[in-house]
Amino acid sequence: MPGDQLPSQRELAEALGVGMSTLREALQSLQSMGIVDMRHGEGTFVTSQPNDMYDRLVTLSLAIGETDLEMLLESREILETGFAFYAANRATDKQIDALFDILETEHKIINQGRKKEVHELDMAFHHLIAEMTQNKFLMQIDDTLFNALDELLLALPQTFEGWQLHYEVAVGIRDRDPFKASEAMRTLIEASAARYLPFLANQQKITE
Repeated sequence: MPGDQLPSQRELAEALGVGMSTLREALQSLQSMGIVDMRHGEGTFVTSQPNDMYDRLVTLSLAIGETDLEMLLESREILETGFAFYAANRATDKQIDALFDILETEHKIINQGRKKEVHELDMAFHHLIAEMTQNKFLMQIDDTLFNALDELLLALPQTFEGWQLHYEVAVGIRDRDPFKASEAMRTLIEASAARYLPFLANQQKITE
C-alpha cells in the first residue's frame, strides 16, 4: 500500500532470486518512474501516488527514446519473475485451472487474425499471475506496469512460439515449482524484449 516500507534490499534479492546489483538497478528504475522512494538510511517506501506518476514518466521515457524503454523492460523482468515465483507457492487450484483455460482459448484463436482478443487474453494471463501472489502491493504494481506496456505489447506479433513460452510459465506454477516458474517467466520476458526492441528501432527509422 502507498506509504508502506519494503523489506530490506537483501531480503528482496533473496526472495526474487537476483543479485544485489540487479535489484538496485531495478529499484532505481522504479524510483525514476515514481513507484518507490529510496531514502538513504531509512529504506525503500511505496510512493503515495504511484499510478499517475508512473504513467506520466513512462510516456515521457518512450518519447525520449530506446534507452528508457530498455529500463522499463528490465523492470518488467525483475517484477514478473518475482510474480511467477510467489504464484507457484500461493496460487489456488481454481486460479491454476483459470490460467490454463486462458491459454487454451488463446491457442484456439491465435492464428485467426483476432489480434485484439489474443492481446486481451495475454493481459488476463499476466494479471492472473499477479493475483496469485496474494500480495496487494504487487497487484498494484502489476496494474501500473501493464497500463504502460499495453500499447507496446499490442504491437508485438503474436505467435505459437510466444504462446509456448507462456505455457511453460503456467506449467511451473501448476507444478508448484517457484524456481521453474520464475525462470520460465524470465525466458518469456527476455524473448518479448528481444522481439520488441528491433521492432521499435525499425519504427523509429520509418518515422525519421
